[in-house]
Amino acid sequence: MNGRTLRLREPPSCPLDLAPLSPETVLATSESELAALPLRLGNRVVTVGELFAMRPGPDEEGTLVLEGTNGWCDRIGVGLAAGTIRILGDAGAELGLGMRGGRIEVEGSVGELAAAEARGGFLRIRGDAGSGLAGALPGSGGASGVTVLVEGDCGAMAAQGMRRGLVAVLGGCGAHLGYALRGGTVLVRGPCGSHPGTAMRRGSLLLFDAAARPGPSFVDAGRHDLLWLAVLEHHLTDLGLTDFLPSRRVRRFLGDLADLGKGELLLVA
Repeated sequence: MNGRTLRLREPPSCPLDLAPLSPETVLATSESELAALPLRLGNRVVTVGELFAMRPGPDEEGTLVLEGTNGWCDRIGVGLAAGTIRILGDAGAELGLGMRGGRIEVEGSVGELAAAEARGGFLRIRGDAGSGLAGALPGSGGASGVTVLVEGDCGAMAAQGMRRGLVAVLGGCGAHLGYALRGGTVLVRGPCGSHPGTAMRRGSLLLFDAAARPGPSFVDAGRHDLLWLAVLEHHLTDLGLTDFLPSRRVRRFLGDLADLGKGELLLVA
């Protein structure tokens, strides 16, 4: 099944819910049926044909390309199970919310709760991400099994409650990184906000910010050369992040002892 490109005729000026535009739906539907598909724009219902111009391609099977999007374009890729969504612009809130598989690539920046509650799949953001990246919705658990790469910065509460997976941020992050972390690996190359790892039970936070400090309920376990970082480095190279880890020598803090305390916060030398 070849790909399809949808280009917004003009950027929206109020929230546009694009959750119905999954690759499975778009690529398995005729152009006339797709044009009649309803979408929510602000407080009214419009059709895909009113908002988008459609054309074939790319030739990559199962690929949906969205052009001309901006920060009002919410809920792209919600529940994505298979296929690829390529976004040539910015995206709004809840990008890839609850995704279970597939791939989302964003050329711009995205809003809050990207990949929240995700259970699988791959998300790459060339710009910045808002708060709650790979995090949790109120009253529920966090992401599990997703891989997220952010080339810019991310906001507060990234990887909140995450149970499994990988989040790598090339820029900086906001406060409360890895709050209530339950598992998985989170890496941040740039400056880190306050209170990283609060209430974490398991998992690993790798921070490259020399000024980053864990809270008082973490215990300093000294400096170590961790062999598992070689495995992580190989995996990052496969994802296109070469030379991401300048050293396997880290200062290791265990915590959060105010909770289960089996997590680790690693300051990379």
